[in-house]
Amino acid sequence: MSGPDNPDRRNLLAAAAVGVAAAAGPAVFGGTSASAQSSDNAGSKHELSGKVAFITGGARGIGLASAVEMAKAGANIVLFDIATPNLVPISYRLSSEADLAAAQAQIEGLGVQCISYKGDVRNLADLQSAMRQAVDRFGRLDIVLANAGVGHAGAIDGVSAELFSTLYETNVGGYMKTTQAAVPHLRGAGGGRIIYVSSGLSRTGNDIFGVYGSTKWAVNGFAKSAALAYGRDNILCNVVAPGLVRTPFADNAAVLGQMMPNASNPTFDAVSEMIAQSNPIGVGHVEPEEVAKSVMYFTGEATDKMTGEVLDVGYGAAATSVA
Repeated sequence: MSGPDNPDRRNLLAAAAVGVAAAAGPAVFGGTSASAQSSDNAGSKHELSGKVAFITGGARGIGLASAVEMAKAGANIVLFDIATPNLVPISYRLSSEADLAAAQAQIEGLGVQCISYKGDVRNLADLQSAMRQAVDRFGRLDIVLANAGVGHAGAIDGVSAELFSTLYETNVGGYMKTTQAAVPHLRGAGGGRIIYVSSGLSRTGNDIFGVYGSTKWAVNGFAKSAALAYGRDNILCNVVAPGLVRTPFADNAAVLGQMMPNASNPTFDAVSEMIAQSNPIGVGHVEPEEVAKSVMYFTGEATDKMTGEVLDVGYGAAATSVA
């Protein structure tokens, strides 16, 4: 397998920390109808039965995988996503309306109700409208997964002012606005959970993902501040920080080319194999479904007295971070 020289290899191993969710960006707000809940789910004893989860970036990747896990546990689901493939200046394709429609159909197939909205996490009004309609429909809001984000791989010197703004306004501002929109509903319900998807890059510097990684440092800090701000309202705020995940952000030519610059044909599996060689458990990436299991941890009784925590899902990469 062709690969980078030693400095690039070191950077690649550091890049094992990268994880990103489905993206969000400017679009016109809209919504689709929900199906009736199937009788198979009525009266179920699942842990999340009767609860409602709102998921940003829910059309694919970690967001959709988490929605599936919550639906299997009995929760009704609200999917919020950009559903617009091309967003300047992002270098890879984002989700589409077809992705969002397919995600809704998949969730409904699990026997719960699902509503989907096409919206922009950088627009507080979009989020407020979607959450208000969701509460009008379901009568409550219990769980919020702040997951929508955009990524970038490349030298800091090559990051334009426009790209910098897009990364921060989406990955940090979008999480803040998701929180602002959710808190009144969670507070009114007597509490709830907000889960933020961060990244292993929030634990270390990295010259391949320098600006993107810095947004994830900000996410961890914001989540801890939110935990302090809303703890007395019984709103628990925690973070899941995955390493390299097989999502459209990581598995595309632009990103793979930055991670393995000396490879003639870089592939996601080649990157994962390279990372695995220096990993304590011989693993180089995680799948969205595995990250979703960790998201589920913060929705259940096991974490009903935990807030302000960051859970690393990085196949041992966190062992090299500062304690």
